[in-house]
Amino acid sequence: MLPTFIICGTQKGGTTSLYKYLMKHPEICMSRKKEVHYFDLNYHRGAKWYEKHFEECKNGKVKAIGEASPLYMYLEEVPKRIYELLPDVKLIFILRNPINRAYSHYFHGVRLGYEDLSFEKAIEIEEERLLLEDIFSKQHYSYKDRGKYIIQIKSFRKYFSNDQMLVLITEDLGQNPEKVMKKIFEFLGVNTNFTSPNWGSKHHKTKIPRIRELDKFKIKIRIRLIRRFINYINLKDYPPMKPQTKEYLTNYFKPYNKELEKEKFLKINLSGWLK
Repeated sequence: MLPTFIICGTQKGGTTSLYKYLMKHPEICMSRKKEVHYFDLNYHRGAKWYEKHFEECKNGKVKAIGEASPLYMYLEEVPKRIYELLPDVKLIFILRNPINRAYSHYFHGVRLGYEDLSFEKAIEIEEERLLLEDIFSKQHYSYKDRGKYIIQIKSFRKYFSNDQMLVLITEDLGQNPEKVMKKIFEFLGVNTNFTSPNWGSKHHKTKIPRIRELDKFKIKIRIRLIRRFINYINLKDYPPMKPQTKEYLTNYFKPYNKELEKEKFLKINLSGWLK
């Protein structure tokens, strides 16, 4: 079995929530592991390896099979790889305001220990870091570059038709999940009347540790209740972005957002991003 649709990104855009929402639909089967990473990190393993992630989808009621790997959207070699194996696949992209996405991405790296610079310094030297062209830098230091959505969408349009691509806005999913999910169900050709009480719940909200050593120690603990307690007392929301930094990023992303909004087939309103 191979997927009939893929959630390609964007990272920190709500792909985890969307993956979990879709899992609940009786006519949809998602890969047992959310991020298979076949077309980027595991491409050398071959299609047979990829197929094993969908073995549980051999069910007569299933009409759509999917996975979600947010890195797919960003890496330029991925669209061609997907097309060569799955030319008729449907692709879902969920885009978050690139300013908020970049900030969340940064603190995700801080939490994992990949980033020790300030956010301002990290975005200042981003281009220098990305010159290394290694996969680690592309994954973890692409705070601004991943927010150039129009470039990434165009790379997929070289291989896939407009009808195969559904582009959603993260903020819309949060504010009106019923409407967005129905749109997705129509796109996938499954029952559009299905609803779930977990729609609107948030997953993977990025937080940062008060004490990094305690956060590292938690990993060694096997009792889930204790791990949750440590998270409760040790994790905190990250601070608001500095106004001057937000102004810089607003101007930085503005031309890319304007071009994205002009793409008529997307039918999206980005006025909230352009302020």
